[in-house]
Amino acid sequence: MIRPLELLLLLVAALLVAALVALPLMWLMRGSRKRAAIQMQVDDLRDRLEHLERP
Repeated sequence: MIRPLELLLLLVAALLVAALVALPLMWLMRGSRKRAAIQMQVDDLRDRLEHLERP
């Protein structure tokens, strides 16, 4: 039978592993959203520049 202390340690270990997996993924997702926003701005500026270059 699992004692309450062992159960608590297993729970804490599981939460630690989940945090170690989730935090880098959240960081990567945030970075990809920032890159997507910057890319949209670049595309918009490129479209404006092309519009100005046309005679």
